[in-house]
Order: sequence, then C-alpha cells, then structure tokens
Amino acid sequence: MIKSKKLFLVALLACIIGSLNAQTDSPYSRYGYGILRDQAVGPSKAMGGIGYGLRSTQSANPMNPASYSSVDSLTFLFDIGVNVSFGKLDDGTTSENKTNGGLDYITILVPLKKGLGLSFGVIPFSSIGYKLGTTETNGSVSYTKTFSGSGGISQVYAGLGYNTPLKGLSVGANASFLFGTLDHYRALPALSGTSTNTSLEYSELSVKAAKFDIGIQYQIPVAKDRLLTLGAVYSPKISMKADYENRHYELASNETKGDTISVKGVDAGIPNTIGAGFTFGRQNRWQFGADVTYQNWSDVKYSKIMGDGLDNSNRFNDRWKYAVGGEFLLDPYGRSYFKRMKFRGGLNYSNSYLNAMNKDDVIDGYKEYGATLGFGFPIWDNLGRRVSYLNLNFEYKKLKPNVSNMIDEQYFGISVNVNINELWFFRRKVD
Repeated sequence: MIKSKKLFLVALLACIIGSLNAQTDSPYSRYGYGILRDQAVGPSKAMGGIGYGLRSTQSANPMNPASYSSVDSLTFLFDIGVNVSFGKLDDGTTSENKTNGGLDYITILVPLKKGLGLSFGVIPFSSIGYKLGTTETNGSVSYTKTFSGSGGISQVYAGLGYNTPLKGLSVGANASFLFGTLDHYRALPALSGTSTNTSLEYSELSVKAAKFDIGIQYQIPVAKDRLLTLGAVYSPKISMKADYENRHYELASNETKGDTISVKGVDAGIPNTIGAGFTFGRQNRWQFGADVTYQNWSDVKYSKIMGDGLDNSNRFNDRWKYAVGGEFLLDPYGRSYFKRMKFRGGLNYSNSYLNAMNKDDVIDGYKEYGATLGFGFPIWDNLGRRVSYLNLNFEYKKLKPNVSNMIDEQYFGISVNVNINELWFFRRKVD
C-alpha cells in the first residue's frame, strides 16, 4: 500500500513538472528574466514570505533546507498550491484590468531517519506575461504596434536537512535544476505608400542551469516552551549560458521574407543570494519572525542580443527584500474547530532587480510593497496529533515605479494549498 502511494505521487510530480508555469501579467516582465518568484510556499506565503528561520513539522520550507530536519520520523508531507490574481495596470492616462492564475508549486518532505529529512518538488523561479499595444496614425492609415511575451523559469529541487550533534544546530542544502523559455513577440507595422508592411519578430531564450542553496538554522531555548530560531542561506552565483533563437519575417502585400538567427551560449547569469532571518514563538501556539534578502544583480551579465534596449550597465539593480510575519493558533488540542485554526499575516518590501525604459527613454525600476493574510483550516485532524491543512491565503501587491510615465501596478491574489500530513513510515504489527 505504501509503495503504491509513493509510485503514484512520483508519477503525479513528473506529470505536473511538465505543465507547471508560473503566471504573471506585468509589462515589467518584458525585461530580464521577468518577475521573480521567491521560494516561499504554503504557510510561508501567508506570513509575508518569511522562511529563513522557519521550522515546521507540518510542511516543507524550500527557502532554508536546514528546516527539513524538523520532519517527524514517521511522517510523509505532500503540499500542492494553486493561485489566481486580479490586477490593475495604470499609466496615469488609462487603466486596464488583468486576471491570471494556475498551478503554483508542489513540495514533498519525508524523513530518511531521525533528524535527517529529504524534500523535493517543483517551484517557480520567474515568470513572464505581458501584452502591450499602441495605435498610431499616419494620414488616413492607422496601424498598431504590438509587444507580448510568455514563459518563465521553473525550478526542480531536491534537498537534505540534518540535525548536527551540536544541540540546536541544523544544516541543509538544495540542489536545483533551472529550466524554461523566455518568449517575446513584436509586430511593428511600417507605412509604404498607402499600405502597411508588417515586421514580425519572435525571440526565444532557452535556459538550463544548476543552482545550489546552503542553509543553517540554530534554535535557542529562551524559556520553558519558547524558542528563538536563527537562520541563514547562501546561494552562489551562476554564470550560466543559454540558447537564443530569433525568427524575423517581413510581410508585404505581395511577398513574405523571413530569416532565423540561432546563437548558442549567450550570457544569462544568476546572482549570489544571501538571506538571514529569525522566528520566535511558543511551539504549536504562535510565532513571528523577520527576513532580509540581498541579491547582487548588478554583477550579472545578460546578453544584449535580447533587444530590450538595455545593457549590463543599466539592466539590473542589486535587490533587497524585507519581510515580517507571524502565525497564531489558539489551542491545537481544543474541541472547538475555531481554536484549531491557524491565523497568519505579514508584510514585505523590495526594490526591483530589473530596470525598464519609459517612452521618454528614461531607465529606472520600481518599488514593490506587499501585505498577506492567511487561514489554516485543519482537515483529517486527530486532535492535534497528526493534522493536514487546507491553507487559504490572500495577498495585496503594489508595484510603484520610480519615475513618471511608467506603469503603476496593483494585484490582489488568492492562493489555496493542501498540505497532506500522513503516517507512512511505520511497521504494522502482525498478530
């Protein structure tokens, strides 16, 4: 029975990897790798995205692989999430509403032995999704310039977390495979006499690379049932190469011309990342924490061949992200369903790692502000001894440009994830 369940989940994971694609709908995703998706999953998403100091016996936390060592020696944890977001884009003159969503992530966490946990799954790294158009008139002829893009980078990971002999100290590491395509499309009509000729261009960047995360956590008892957990993570820089292909077509009234350019090994780097944070709380009752993340994007090389109008001197910014959040539970053993629910909330702020160019050719980025609220509804609850949760999270996000004539974006997101906590790893007694 247990073997069949494992085979089923492995098959399910393999199928979903092929269909997972992070969703977004932002004009800023036209640049760089698109909109970054931090590695927060499950409860972490509702706590402002904190994770470096977060340890849980009831869900995986890919943000810090050292946390995997907290898994119970008899537990199998499976977590799957979906999301939908409703956005409003405003350039100061006109506004537009956007809706998108889909499968978000999958994580699995299992014990190998006491104090040694294994996690694997698939989570988004970045996403691209935009469609822009401007209508122009020359004499009696009107024509529309169109820009659109799709795709993104997904991350398949596997990691180990280990409780060291030094009491309270845990270490861990993730090994990840990044893969995906960044697709961009442009249609640029040009007048020729009284008719228009259209220039079509399709660009695709295919990315494949290995990524590593090294994590550490240290738990310090502060009182009888209070714990302070300190955590830190380091991800080395990746000087990876990608494959570029461009297909260009000239469409006229009487003929079509086309050519294809393929280039192997163009620059497409990922920066080193340093993160640190803490949580403080009472076990199974409440906790709060904070994180800070630094990514050295200004040192990353990215090929000009992508045609975004930027170069290595002005494309990326060093990124700082700050997050705070917490969780509260009245009584994990209470008879009242309400007392066994979890309530979560958080705030976060970051500057953009990418820059964009406005219609006046001014290059700059944006600030990102976020607020989260979440609820954990216990399901298959054995009065606190082994609990699965349905987590409902709400998120508000605002992208505020640094200069005028750029697009101001607001999003309201809803995500749902099911965290299944099962007793798998035990020997049944046979009479």
